[in-house]
Amino acid sequence: MAHRTILIIDEDPDHRAILVRLLRFSGYHVIEAAPSNAPDRFSSGIRPDLILCSLSLPGQCAWETVRQLHTLSEIAAVPILATTVYTTLIKRSQVQSIGCVDYIDKPFDLDGLITYVRNLLSPPAIAA
Repeated sequence: MAHRTILIIDEDPDHRAILVRLLRFSGYHVIEAAPSNAPDRFSSGIRPDLILCSLSLPGQCAWETVRQLHTLSEIAAVPILATTVYTTLIKRSQVQSIGCVDYIDKPFDLDGLITYVRNLLSPPAIAA
């Protein structure tokens, strides 16, 4: 089975480092990007299977970043899972309205995160 690729977009290098280590240890190929260079990743031919994108991006609107990602034809169908510390202020319907499949809380529940990622990247069950 080929390794699935996950792109992490987060301004905080510590958050990216935690996710990179965790996801690589779990068998995923991980690419990381600061928000400012995320579009360059796609021009270099990278096609992730999942994007983890922080909604806490200083200096820019993370919501707009997610919308822009969906306009790139190469990755328009790639699921985006938002990460945020603002879970008391954000509703799932808001996150889904901008094109994210859902969000996960920071700080991360590491086991829960891996389970969620596996579920998102697993092929759907075929009904008998």
